[in-house]
Amino acid sequence: MKSKFILSITALLALSAHAQHDRLISNWSQSQVIYNPAAVATGQNDMSFFANHRSQWLTVPDMGIGMRTNFVNGEFKVKESGSLGNTNCFGMGFSVLSDQTGTANLTTLSVSVPFNYTIGLDKRNKLSIGMSPGFIQQSSDRGSQTWENQWNGTGFDPATSVENSINGSYATMDLGAGIYFQHQLQSRSSIYFGYAVNHLVKPKMAWSFTGDKMYMQMVLQGGADIATRNKDLRIQPNILYFRAGKTNSFTAGVTFENTIKEGSKITGINKSNCVNYGVYYRHKDAVVATFGMKVDRFRFGVSFDANTSRLNQATGGIGGAELYFKALMNYKKFNSRSKIK
Repeated sequence: MKSKFILSITALLALSAHAQHDRLISNWSQSQVIYNPAAVATGQNDMSFFANHRSQWLTVPDMGIGMRTNFVNGEFKVKESGSLGNTNCFGMGFSVLSDQTGTANLTTLSVSVPFNYTIGLDKRNKLSIGMSPGFIQQSSDRGSQTWENQWNGTGFDPATSVENSINGSYATMDLGAGIYFQHQLQSRSSIYFGYAVNHLVKPKMAWSFTGDKMYMQMVLQGGADIATRNKDLRIQPNILYFRAGKTNSFTAGVTFENTIKEGSKITGINKSNCVNYGVYYRHKDAVVATFGMKVDRFRFGVSFDANTSRLNQATGGIGGAELYFKALMNYKKFNSRSKIK
């Protein structure tokens, strides 16, 4: 009961500051388009698919099912042109987030279609501009909720009519936009920076006729893929900052990637295998440990959040756990394999 009280008070404080529920995914560095539509299809591969599952607050039994978040996206390069290393291309994709939490079964569905245009400034620099139209739908289980007018002095009477001014669900349009910059260094290293603004149209959270509007979310991201003297080791620092209304979140950390087996660059017979591991810190919230592998064109891994905020009194320090899977493909290889079949 104590843990439920602490967690409920903390959640109420967070909601009063946020006035909205936004995605929180610890494996964001595996898919930059999660927070910035301009980053869609900006990788070396022609297309990719990413799936991530997050479970949170499962150690608090009074919270029921805790919080579960599933995220899926796809990215595709549409058209390429250019010469002398100046490559311009269109990119597009899809993004689907499904979130479920609490005994009231609060469910959020967010669907968007990010697209961008990447301009090759020169052989080493690329600038992408993108947008992400979509919609948000939220619903809750009215039957599992209790209201003041149901209290009969000893308990809540389910036969009494519930609060009628609260909607059981609503849907609204959404829009995001951003820019994304990439620079290739001569030392086989690269850096990136991004800026995005999500909820540009300030969607209305229509739980009631006087529902509040969502704050616009400003996102800053940056990082690098650094080659070292040891050709089998790469260092990948990343930072992410976003602000919505009066609240903000800052995450920074580093991932190390070791090559276990080098792939064949010409024949492609031998596939490259890598292992990566890292640690990140989300300011005043959690320490995040990550571990993953890359086998041929597939990536998969896990991450774990250890609470450092006041929530650790209720969760015992156990925050969220995530699993992710990513597939990287190129059109030429994909088409050649289809012809062989």
